[in-house]
Amino acid sequence: MIIIPFTHITKTLSNMTIHVFRILTIGGTTLWKEADSLDLHQDILNPNGIYLDGAPILWNNAHLCHVDMTKTDMNDFYQWAEVPKNSDLFCWKTYYTFGNKNNHCSWMEIPKQERLEPYSCQDILEGISEKKVV
Repeated sequence: MIIIPFTHITKTLSNMTIHVFRILTIGGTTLWKEADSLDLHQDILNPNGIYLDGAPILWNNAHLCHVDMTKTDMNDFYQWAEVPKNSDLFCWKTYYTFGNKNNHCSWMEIPKQERLEPYSCQDILEGISEKKVV
C-alpha cells in the first residue's frame, strides 16, 4: 500500500491565498510503501508517532492521510533540506502553491515533471484538494 501522510494550511495575504502542503516522503523523492496485509493505523502510523485528523481517503490506490499536527510531534521527522541527497530517510517535503481559498493551483503550479514516485506532485496536491480532506 502507498501511504501519503500530509498537512495543508493556507495563509492569506491581500487577495492571494498561499497553500502550504507538507508530504512525508522517503528522501524527498518517493512515497511511503508498506505491505497491504498491515493495518494502516495499528501497524504503521501510530507506532511511528503519526496520528490522523479523520479517516484516510483512498485515492489512486494510495491512502491520503491528513496528519493531526497537534497530536503528531512534527519535530520527530526530518525536513527535506536536512537529509543528504539520495537518502532513504523519512522527511517532510514542503510545496507552496498560490490561488484562492478553494483552489490551490490558479497560478504558479508545481511543474508537471516534479514527482513523488509513483505520482506527479501536481496530481497528489490536486487529489488532496479535490477530496476535501483539508
